[in-house]
This record gives sequence, structure tokens and C-alpha cells, in this order.
Amino acid sequence: MTASSRDINDLFDDIVLTEEKEARLGYEEGLKDGQEQGNEEGYKLGYAQGVSLGEELGRILGQVVAQQQLKHTEKVRRSLEQLRSLIEEFPRTNDPQADIVGAVQNIRTSHRRLRALLGSKKTTEATSPVSPASERKDYSF
Repeated sequence: MTASSRDINDLFDDIVLTEEKEARLGYEEGLKDGQEQGNEEGYKLGYAQGVSLGEELGRILGQVVAQQQLKHTEKVRRSLEQLRSLIEEFPRTNDPQADIVGAVQNIRTSHRRLRALLGSKKTTEATSPVSPASERKDYSF
């Protein structure tokens, strides 16, 4: 059967099937492009969140290390060591099994508890006449 002797119904079927074929190809191409854009957007968001979390954990670890150089009660020393261990055990690779959110919550809770312990701790410095401004507790940790 040549193209000139084909039935009109066959021609219409080809037109309909061509539309379906083009629609399917367009859908597949759009899906692929959308996934690539979504992956890129997700990567950028994840990277930004990771950097922010890394800065937070680094700041807390720096404060813990600095406080460990000072004399504290046994309770504060244990709290400092526990917080340092939590930060050092924090996952540094992309492990799907790791509970990142839970680990961050534990670190933040431990950090708040430590700040409360340090804020209520009395200083052991020699009592000397000091100005009222320097008698205020330092809650910046």
C-alpha cells in the first residue's frame, strides 16, 4: 500500500497517534528537565543548610573546648564532655540511616542545659571590690 492509496481513516489514525507520541515525548522531556532543576535546587538548599549547621556546631564546639580549659564542678565537666562527644560523633558523611535531626536536637538540648549550669554557677574568683557592671553574670555562652 503506497502513501497515495492509503485509506483516509489510516491517515487520521496516524495524525492522532503522532499527537499522542509527541505529547508523551514532551512529557518525558519535561519530567527530565524538572528533575534536573529540582535536584539542583535541592542541592543548593541542602548545601546552605549544611553550612549553617556546620557553623552552629563549630561555634558550640569552640565554646566547649574553651570552657574545658577552665576549672568547673564535676557536673559541669561531665556536661561539657557529653556535649563534646555528641558533636564529635555527629555524622560527617551522607548516611541515609543517620538521624541528623535527632542528633542536632540532642546537641542543642545539651548546649542549653550546659548554658543553664554555667549561668547559675558562682564564680570562684577572689572577692575584691569590683564595679557593679562587672558583677553581672555573663550569659553569652
